[in-house]
Amino acid sequence: MRHLDVLIAAPSDPAGLQAWGDYHFARGFQAALHRAGVRSRLLFRDTYETAPPPPGGGDLLVIRGKFAPSRSWLERAGYGRRMLWQISWPLDPTAEEWQGYDRIAVASAQDLPRIARLSGRPCLLLQQATAFTGCGRLLSRAAGPLLFVGSTRGLLRPIVADFAAARLPLQLIGQGWEHFGLVPAAPSIANAALPQLYGGALAVLNDHHSAMAAYGYLNNRCFDVLACGVPLITDGAPGCPPELEAAVIRHRPGFDPPQRSLERARALQAQPELLMALARQTRRRHSFEARVAQLLAALGREGS
Repeated sequence: MRHLDVLIAAPSDPAGLQAWGDYHFARGFQAALHRAGVRSRLLFRDTYETAPPPPGGGDLLVIRGKFAPSRSWLERAGYGRRMLWQISWPLDPTAEEWQGYDRIAVASAQDLPRIARLSGRPCLLLQQATAFTGCGRLLSRAAGPLLFVGSTRGLLRPIVADFAAARLPLQLIGQGWEHFGLVPAAPSIANAALPQLYGGALAVLNDHHSAMAAYGYLNNRCFDVLACGVPLITDGAPGCPPELEAAVIRHRPGFDPPQRSLERARALQAQPELLMALARQTRRRHSFEARVAQLLAALGREGS
């Protein structure tokens, strides 16, 4: 593979791109491609149909969240191989959509057999990943607040509601929380500032869309937090790699006492060497470099 176009759900407007998680995810993947010697460019949901073809041809990877390109464009675009990476929203695509690709990467071991059966296409397990490979929590730094980064999506997210109702110190960063009587520390944060923020937290809260949890898709925030050497408190950890489990605290909102989950996080913070060892595992085995290597190896076997 010499060139790979990567199509994402974000629109092309530079003023709004920084707010799209899909954009940062794709940029991390694209940087790893470049380090592996593969040229690439990003295509956006509002301009992909008018983008010029890549010089010398190439392949296409669609990062499939909530957006799918048109079937007619896929058929006429002239790519050598058309690939899809299903990273979330697993119930949105139809079998017909999946059948429009030559190969499908699936970010869930649980869901891979279903997609392989419905699509009839070769499928590869390719979990989400982290770009936070150069960060590291300072062992001498005292753990800071319990942290949640994310907006409300128009509802009081259950894991946040649980800890807020328990009146435990919680730092929120995101929009819409005032509507629920909560005061965020900031409405947003630059993606480049997240490793330092995560690295200084006591623990980071995380949640999943219901379909992601039910079909085994672990979101990339889990990998990001663990790469920073910090405990993760999450509503679930579908498909969590076994080597990372020691720093993952599953918390069922409405069932598990928040104080107990917080005490487990404090106990982990008393084992900084363990957290750093897990961070190294995350950066080595679950980076975008690792995912690119998996993809290229699979494509190499296909071409041999």
